[in-house]
Amino acid sequence: MILEIKDTILKENLIKENDNILIALSGGPDSVFLFHILRILKDTLSFNLYASHINHMYRGVDADSDEGFVKGLCQQYGVKLFIKRKNATEYARELKLTEEEAGRKLRYDFFNENLNEIGQGKIAVAHNLNDQSETVLQRIIRGTGIDGLAAMSYQSGNIIRPILNIEKKDIISYLNSNGYEYCKDYTNELPIYGRNKIRLNLIPYLEENFNPNIQNALFRMSKIMEKDSQIIDKYINILFDKSVRKNIEGTLTLDADYLKSLDVNEIGRVIRRAIREVKGNTINIENKHIDYAISLLNKKGTGKSIDLTDDITISISYNNMIVTKSIEKIKDFEYNINIGNKIFIKEIGKTIILNIEDAHNYIKKEHEFFVDYDKINGTIKVRNRKKSDFMIPFGMSGKKKIKDIFIDNKIPLEDRSKLLILEDDEKIIWLENYRISNECRVTANTQKILTINVLEDGNGRLY
Repeated sequence: MILEIKDTILKENLIKENDNILIALSGGPDSVFLFHILRILKDTLSFNLYASHINHMYRGVDADSDEGFVKGLCQQYGVKLFIKRKNATEYARELKLTEEEAGRKLRYDFFNENLNEIGQGKIAVAHNLNDQSETVLQRIIRGTGIDGLAAMSYQSGNIIRPILNIEKKDIISYLNSNGYEYCKDYTNELPIYGRNKIRLNLIPYLEENFNPNIQNALFRMSKIMEKDSQIIDKYINILFDKSVRKNIEGTLTLDADYLKSLDVNEIGRVIRRAIREVKGNTINIENKHIDYAISLLNKKGTGKSIDLTDDITISISYNNMIVTKSIEKIKDFEYNINIGNKIFIKEIGKTIILNIEDAHNYIKKEHEFFVDYDKINGTIKVRNRKKSDFMIPFGMSGKKKIKDIFIDNKIPLEDRSKLLILEDDEKIIWLENYRISNECRVTANTQKILTINVLEDGNGRLY
């Protein structure tokens, strides 16, 4: 089992020497299995292992019990653990998303914050063969194309899935035979959700009546569809690049005349690609939305527009098709900070606290950032971003635009104005969660350290 997963990691180039690997550790059997496999392989493959746990708080004492279990597991094996507690139901209402979407955003935002704290790396998630087959069947039932049938891959961006080809029954067998404990979520065994019904009813029916190896067959199909989808993407990217007239933050302008010269299916894929560019993903974008956009393109006249899902608007202006995402406007803010005082920033509901500590006695606290205080010049201010912002990130010698840092880290447009920027009279010192200035880095010669802590609503810790 371990050798099989090691071979997958090497064949798919999932982990390189000295990589920081952050495992999404829920406490369930799949993530605990992945935890044990990775901790066994980390010395052989020479990577660093960390763990991250989100308590969504909607399962009450069960969620708290899972959190306690994960803490104990990481302490037992000496793995650094990041924990966040946030009510996913309330967060969904706040963002006007479904609970599932809000939970996913909450998780991956936190995972990426953790990666930035440890110096970048990859997020290891415990999707397995059963998850893949459930996803494929779910998408078939809803109606999908090649992209949907490709389902999940071994690697997507900074997300890796080392056990995607491992069956659930083998995972449980391994855990039990080695005496490894894990948490159980009883709701997974109740046929009350669509996905649970696929797992508990449809797949066993298909195995018994059609193909006992249906899950492996679906996995093979998804790999074929993934390769075909990649070929199509290459072609569509060429058409997309030819059609783009202007691409500024939150707005993409396409050449409508060029689009009309394409085949209708090509038009649909280019429009979907444009939505992904503006929105960051194509979640909730259905074929009907693409059809609406094509219909709008073919109408005569200018000034017409349609509102799609998730605040995406498509409009026609002369020979331009304009794809826009409306973003809640955060007011610009700027506050002077006195060391030792709390500054509450009402525009985004965060409190920032700066303190000075002796470098020789300093012990870093969890989620605390720090810089060399003696390298700061003049007044310290906290504010949100400006168009002209740039900094020299830690480890670099040249300037980098803040906008490019946002793009590199896939920060959604709606979140960018909510991130804090700390500056002195000459430079940006720190970009919340993502970068400290190389000009203010702590060295062996540092005498005084400036610590930076951020609180939510002045009460609970946000990071």
